[in-house]
Amino acid sequence: MLPDERTTHNHELVMPSEAEGLIVSPGRAVARPLVGFLRAQGLNVRTAEEADSAFEEALLHPPDVVLIDDRVPPTGGVDLCRRLKDNVRTHFVPVILCGVSDLRSFRVRALGVGADAVFVPSTDVQERRARLWALLRTRALYRRVERRQRTQKIESVERRYWLSHFLHDLTGQVAALAANVDFLSKFGPPTADARRRDFDESVSDAQSVFEHLRATVRTVLDYDRFETGQLMPRQTRFLLGEAAAEVTEELRRHAVMAEKTLSLTRPSTERALYGDRDLIAAAMLNLGMAALKRIPTHGTLAIEIIETDTGMRFRAVAPGPSMQASEKVHAFEPYGRRTAGSATYGLGLALAEAVVGLHDGRIWAEDIESGKGCAFVFELGWQRSIPRPKRGVGGGQGQRGDGTNGRTP
Repeated sequence: MLPDERTTHNHELVMPSEAEGLIVSPGRAVARPLVGFLRAQGLNVRTAEEADSAFEEALLHPPDVVLIDDRVPPTGGVDLCRRLKDNVRTHFVPVILCGVSDLRSFRVRALGVGADAVFVPSTDVQERRARLWALLRTRALYRRVERRQRTQKIESVERRYWLSHFLHDLTGQVAALAANVDFLSKFGPPTADARRRDFDESVSDAQSVFEHLRATVRTVLDYDRFETGQLMPRQTRFLLGEAAAEVTEELRRHAVMAEKTLSLTRPSTERALYGDRDLIAAAMLNLGMAALKRIPTHGTLAIEIIETDTGMRFRAVAPGPSMQASEKVHAFEPYGRRTAGSATYGLGLALAEAVVGLHDGRIWAEDIESGKGCAFVFELGWQRSIPRPKRGVGGGQGQRGDGTNGRTP
């Protein structure tokens, strides 16, 4: 038992009921005392008589400890120890080298290649036993952690599958509810009835809620595809302004529900971009929703499409409080905790950054010129490489304005 006395938690390390050792020696006569030593400590023992077979045995069935006689053919125990420590599968298996002399040069060579302990003729039985059990305790802890990580990984995959199926089912159920609301809207009061206006507003609000819920589910599913490397943009030719106009209509419905207004500014003519129009539209919607949450009641969300020297730029301008420096740094991070009083971004901005990154674009958050508000911005260039699926954090994020913290260049 190895208690952890620094905490009140029970972190005692329980040794396994059975431990296994591998002995590598040039013959039975040499192996006999080593076998007797391990069996006296209650270990099961396997033996090998040359380095290649021992290395293969350790790879296929990693033991709890390896004892190597330095005379093992063909190149000696030090070389076999080096091979075991250079392999990721056997690196954490404790290796004890046994020498026939007390030469300091042998001990230095053995430790230099990664041996965990060195037994020489002057090492008495008590010290050998103490070193062996110290290594076995470390090995037991490593195996317990490895087993826990493997279990957590399996559970994580199972949860991901469950969540994916749940969200797909939820999408169908939301669509069914939306269809029922559309059907029931045909049986409203007559146009001249004073209740007609309230009825129409209620139907419109319900439709907006369903659309927002569907968009949220799509965001979660798309980000899951991105994290697993399955989000691959399609190559199509489209106008950013036209896509923004469609997104603006959906944002306008949400703005009306929140007693806010919306404006769209776009050039009369613009050059086409190449990429996935649907994914870019989803990114604009998520940026627009994030900006809309920051605007006070009766404020106006301004959507701007701007042509630059290198490409097309999208800006969602939210008048109101400016962003704190920490918000700019962490705004695009998934699952991050937000500071008190800040808007909750969730996965929307993280997905927007992922989509822009897949299109070789730049994305950032900035304060507006007046100093009273902020804007979420991305820019797509005219020239871009063929998109490749990338993973989430650290692999497929869009380039921030300054490459580090999301500020505009």
